[in-house]
Amino acid sequence: MKRKNYLLMMIFFVNIVFSQVGMGTANPRGALDINKETTNNMGLVLPTNADPKNLINPMGGNVAIGTIMYDSTLSCVRVFKSTGWSNCLCDQCGPTPGYSLDCSSGALTGTFTAGTASNGTKVIKYTNATGQAYGAISIASTGVTGLTATAPAGTLNGNGSISLSISGTPSASGVANFTVNIGGQSCTFSVTVGGQTFRKMNVLGITAEPWYAPVDNNTYASRAILTSSQNFGQNGTFPTNGFNIVAGGVSQGVALKNLINNNNIDIIIIGYSYVPNDASIAILNDFVQNKKGVLMYSEEYNYTQTPKLINAICGGSGTTMTRIAGSKYDQLTNVNDPLLNGPFGDIRGKLIGSDYADTSFYTKSGLPSNVTVLANRFNDASTPLMFKHNSLGFVYMGDSGWLGGSATDVRTQIFPIGMNAAGAPQTKPWADTTTSYMGFLYANAIAWAVQYAQTNTSTNYIIP
Repeated sequence: MKRKNYLLMMIFFVNIVFSQVGMGTANPRGALDINKETTNNMGLVLPTNADPKNLINPMGGNVAIGTIMYDSTLSCVRVFKSTGWSNCLCDQCGPTPGYSLDCSSGALTGTFTAGTASNGTKVIKYTNATGQAYGAISIASTGVTGLTATAPAGTLNGNGSISLSISGTPSASGVANFTVNIGGQSCTFSVTVGGQTFRKMNVLGITAEPWYAPVDNNTYASRAILTSSQNFGQNGTFPTNGFNIVAGGVSQGVALKNLINNNNIDIIIIGYSYVPNDASIAILNDFVQNKKGVLMYSEEYNYTQTPKLINAICGGSGTTMTRIAGSKYDQLTNVNDPLLNGPFGDIRGKLIGSDYADTSFYTKSGLPSNVTVLANRFNDASTPLMFKHNSLGFVYMGDSGWLGGSATDVRTQIFPIGMNAAGAPQTKPWADTTTSYMGFLYANAIAWAVQYAQTNTSTNYIIP
């Protein structure tokens, strides 16, 4: 009897395994056929749950691929695939439009300025979402680089929106573009980056010869480059609100101090043949150290007072200068400094003309340790011509001609700055064999001075 029972049971199971199953029908048309042959008026009711993640495999592990359920939250049927739970199986059918992203209608907030840490938000709207999950969003801008749009991970359901945070320092003015990709849909948006506009700067020019400091008319580069809207206008290469230029002549002592205090001076540019006396050295040092303004000092006229000023500002005592004839031109170093690689161009390693092509002051000994050398006597790194303090607003140039030039002067041994009729810097043929980039150096220096002065100048400070 037992052997007969075993045999009957085996026949029963083999019949199940190797045949079709019909529910409501004696003639199944597949492995499983749920039907009523006469009426066909009853549907299949699927397991229903508010979240497919709640479904389990009674054998353990993941839900079996092919598992199907009704998502009561999204009101749709979903199936488990090798990649996870699908979106709604009918998310693209019928008259209802499918899931989509919209970058055009959501609000954009924030101010974005070139070279300045900026931030804002952008709202991305979506419609007819069916549980599209996405990871943490991080989108780097294209076009104008330097900005990143971010948002935490999440899931899209129905109609709603995502708020992106936008932050960073834009590389330039212009348009920064972003492309958002979520759940197979994408859209783009952009933000406008404005040029940084600096407040109006008060500039004091000191010189005995007006073409070597910005005190004369716009014939000469020392002033024309500053007043050119193409360079420093609100829509210029380096946007500013312009300059208030004060002519200081060769003022010394109390007269110099009053000019600085009464005019709230941000930048002092000293040109040829101004030799500060000891009282003026103390005032200029106080201006750089305490008011934290910018001093551009060029001199090739006096061996004793120039090193005194440098030593006072740079905190040393051993700097001495020497005057060398016959240089004709000098070479800029390759350091990545804003004067050599700034908004008006990368001029690292380029040549600059020596005014009158014969004499300049070079550092003979005791170069301060807290400065960056920007130019050397050509082919001679042992004789620095130009340097900038690493933390204070101080630049020294041992050739006053670095401030001289005009749009019409084509001589190749005087006034090494080249510029066009609009005051924009350009190269100038020099010494019959080379090209001077002095105009770009001067324009970059002014841009650096403006930025430094706006950040560091204490407009309420009075030099005692």
